[in-house]
Parts: sequence; structure tokens; C-alpha cells
Amino acid sequence: MMLNVKSLRVRAVEVPLNKPVEAHIGKFTKWPFICIDIHTNQSIVGRSYIAPYLSEYVSSIISSINALFQKFIDREINPYQFFKEGMQSISLLGYKGIALYALAALDIAFWDAKAKSAGIPLANYLGGSLKPIKAYNSRGLWLIPLKDIAKEAEQLIKEGDFKAIKLRIGRESFQEDIEALNSIKKNLGDSISIMSDFNQCYNLPDAIKRCSLLDEMNFYWFEEPIRFDDYDGCSKLSKMFKTPFIIGENFHGPVDAKTALVSNASSMIMPDLMRIGGVSGWLKTAAIAETFNIPVSTHLFPEVSAHLMSVTPTADWLEWVDWSNPLLKSEYRVKNGNIIIPDVPGVGIEWNEENLEKYSLQID
Repeated sequence: MMLNVKSLRVRAVEVPLNKPVEAHIGKFTKWPFICIDIHTNQSIVGRSYIAPYLSEYVSSIISSINALFQKFIDREINPYQFFKEGMQSISLLGYKGIALYALAALDIAFWDAKAKSAGIPLANYLGGSLKPIKAYNSRGLWLIPLKDIAKEAEQLIKEGDFKAIKLRIGRESFQEDIEALNSIKKNLGDSISIMSDFNQCYNLPDAIKRCSLLDEMNFYWFEEPIRFDDYDGCSKLSKMFKTPFIIGENFHGPVDAKTALVSNASSMIMPDLMRIGGVSGWLKTAAIAETFNIPVSTHLFPEVSAHLMSVTPTADWLEWVDWSNPLLKSEYRVKNGNIIIPDVPGVGIEWNEENLEKYSLQID
């Protein structure tokens, strides 16, 4: 029996963060989510969520989701074909931004439904295994007071016996960046990998100055010191220093990834599941990265991204945050610094309906 699309349910929520995001991009105490249920002609429901950062734009994205969904009603679910048609459909709006987020939300749910119809986890459905996925804890170490860095780093490591964490840098002086890093190392030792993230806070000359002062500090990577789409500038930085450079969370679709890699803009990439175009966009991007032999890490969306890392040829690190946990009936487990993919059909997302109601975001 064919698995056909029947109806769509979209809900918006805004979840309080256990640790506020305090970065150069702003301060956030809550995080908006759009939760998707695609009902089929069988008992199978494909589920997904996206997290569009800004709650004031949620209604526009939901409108785009509803409009795009009309193309697929009463049709057999074929995610790759749907993605291709979806990209054609949004071409007049442009292949970036809200329209692509809408397609990603649907794409993830379509893949979830197909894996559920096969009775196996998405990782297996895509040809991978349920191996543990190494992860770093990214839900803290924002631009908080220096005196709090060591204690928070210790807490983050203990949460899942993590072996890696991310530190936000680009403080007022390079001495403060070094002090933040050294306070972690003093407390935890040198066995912990420490990623860094500038959140695009510099122009190119200032980035050169700051990175030159930090290049000997053994960060695992420098992330986005300058605007992510300044590929020429990124390429210059990547060639100048021994610390690897990484960009990618702002790639909008696989074409952006190819453009960046052709430009030698970084030595690693970290696509974002929503911005890259969902599962279909990720698979295309992973294939591109393989041709360049470029390591691929993830940005947010750890539940789905864990499945995709199992079939990403040059997979490196999964970024772990717990922001979606209140929405889930069963949280993904973290053990020995690894994300454990649940052995259940599909992605493994089931909603905590009580919390979806509790954190409901009213949309005009």
C-alpha cells in the first residue's frame, strides 16, 4: 500500500532556555520552534521541527509551509522528488530564507514518515547504522562573566561525559579570550577539545589581528570570525593560520556549500539542517563535502542531525543543545560524550503534548 500525504498540522511554541544565549548576535532567553505533523493515509505521522530564531517571523514561515504543502496532498511520499519540486516551486521567491525553511520543515517530516513506513530508524533507512555519534556540548559558555567560565565548563562536561565544548570568544580584548580559555584548561585539563565561535563579530583586518593572537592556543577550530558570506575574506583567513576555520551554519542550500568550498573559504563546514534544506539538502551537501574531503559537523537540530551524521562520509562533530527537550516525549540520550540514536522507526521524535500546549505561541 502506497504511503500518501493526507493532511498537515503546524504548531508554534516558544521555549525558555535553561541558559540564555548571550552572543554578539544578541541575547535570547526563549527559542521559537515550529512543530510539524504530516498525516498519511496509514497510521503513520511524519514529524519534524525547525527553529527560526525570531518569533516575529514564525507566522510568515508557517504561511509558507501551508502554501508549499498544497503541492503534495494526496500524493505518494517521495522525499527526494518532493524536494526537487519544492525548490522549483520557491524559485520565484528565491532559494534562501523563509521559503527554504518551509521546505526543510516538510522535507524532514517526509523522510521521517518514509523511515517509519519501513519500520526502521532514519539512519538505517538512509543506509547507515545506529553507531554512537560523537558530540560537543554547545549550550553554554556564552559571553558570560569570566569568573563563571570554569564552573560552567565543568557543568557542561559532566552533563554527558562530553569530551568537547564550545566557547564564545571575541571579547573586548584578546587577553580576555585567553583568560576564558585558560580557566577551562586549568579546571579540566588539556584532554578536552575546545571549539571557538566569534559569531561574525569582526571585519577582516580585526579578525586577522585577533586570530593571530589566538592561533597558538590550540582551539579545535575558529568559527565565523567575519561575515559568513565573505568567502574571499574567509579564504584569506583560512590560509593564514594553522587553526582550522569553519563556516556553514548560514549556508542556504547545497549551492552555498559548493560556492564556499570552491572558494576555499574554510577547512571544515557545519551545515544547519533548517537552512541547508532539510534531510535532502543535507545529503546533497554531504556528498559535495566528500568530493573536497572536507570534514562536516552539524549546527543545532541534534536529533535529526545524529541520523544524518551516520551517513555523512566526512562526519566530524555533532553540536549538542538541549533546547528542544521540553517538546519531546523522550529525550535523546547522551553517553560518554556520544549521542545515542534511539532504535525506533523514523527520527524518534514524539511530542510532549502538555508542553506544546504550555509553551504555545499565538500566531495572528
